[in-house]
Amino acid sequence: MVWRMAPGASHALSVRLPYVRAWLAYGWNRRRIRRAAADAPVIVAGFHGAVLGLGEAARGLTRALRQAGRRVVAWDVSERLGHARRLADGDPAQPPEGPAVLVAHMNPVELIHLIAETRGAPFRGRRTIGYWAWELPRIPRGWRAAFRYVDEVWTPSTFTADAVRAAAPRGLTVRVMPHPVAVSDVAPDRGRFGLPEGVVVVLCAFDFRSSIARKNPLGAIEAYRRAAARSAAPSMLVLKTVGAEDAPEAAAAVRAAIGEAGGVRLLTESMSADDRDRLLASSDILLSLHRAEGFGLFPAEAMAAGKAVVATGWSGNLDFMDQDNAVLAPAGLIPVEDAQGLYADDVWADPDLDAAAAALAALIDDAGARAALGRRARDAIAARLSLSAIGATAAAAL
Repeated sequence: MVWRMAPGASHALSVRLPYVRAWLAYGWNRRRIRRAAADAPVIVAGFHGAVLGLGEAARGLTRALRQAGRRVVAWDVSERLGHARRLADGDPAQPPEGPAVLVAHMNPVELIHLIAETRGAPFRGRRTIGYWAWELPRIPRGWRAAFRYVDEVWTPSTFTADAVRAAAPRGLTVRVMPHPVAVSDVAPDRGRFGLPEGVVVVLCAFDFRSSIARKNPLGAIEAYRRAAARSAAPSMLVLKTVGAEDAPEAAAAVRAAIGEAGGVRLLTESMSADDRDRLLASSDILLSLHRAEGFGLFPAEAMAAGKAVVATGWSGNLDFMDQDNAVLAPAGLIPVEDAQGLYADDVWADPDLDAAAAALAALIDDAGARAALGRRARDAIAARLSLSAIGATAAAAL
């Protein structure tokens, strides 16, 4: 959607009318709601039914809160905000009136559109927590108007919290609330995906709608090729993508980078959550040479599945990755350049491809090192990001 794809100054132009509608419907009579009854239900408004990282995050918070014993209403706003409802999770019906805490698990521009579309009815009389994720050191200017509609902000990482706090009004609580990540015991099934046995599979997964400049699959392709050239064991790189139809120029750039040479396979078909987990289980190494992450949910899921991870050593993933449980590629900071126009006017990481390639080659050649790193990764996620741990943290914050 336009508002999701236009940060910074262009953002403000694209959403001016919904901002006015939200203000007329709700902003003029907004009152801070400092407390909510301990037994009040929690409405998690988000993209429960959509195949999006934001949707997976909303579903995870819902599971964690329920495990902690809270009553949760999962309000799916996917179709209201322009995303196809492809999963059965959540209920698209607007929640009825009554005491509740509302966690708006979407970014500020979507929040303002939702307030405008509903004329603020689901928010009135309810403590509202905005759950915001951002990938750069400064939040977009167009986000600032949303502060008036929330009583508190949650973010998935310290990195994002720092960006939000720098712009937040004095006195507004900004709290780090990581995404819960369940340890996975899914069995591999290479036959399901046509992946050969006896080959080290390096997986790189990304959404074209999240900007290939940020996700940096072109850097991953180059680093893998350098690693393959120096490693002895047979290997292949699998690029699992979604959203190619919404970003044809970006998709063409990735296909051009793959070229005709072997060793790199592109998977663009839609997958169920079970198949996605099987693909991850069928892989040996997760490669994420991102330029910026607000959290890094898929790398965290790879660690929870016991996989060795090679990732850029910068941004939100450093909350759960360190030198003991992952390989962190060194990186410098460079100005943001994004041909898709999603990000601008800030800095992000430029990972060292030679260092990443050397580490990747060493892991390709050493099954024991991969297994040991994967065990440490799994233990770290189980300790820090389990459903029970995050559920207890969220319930206490509520």
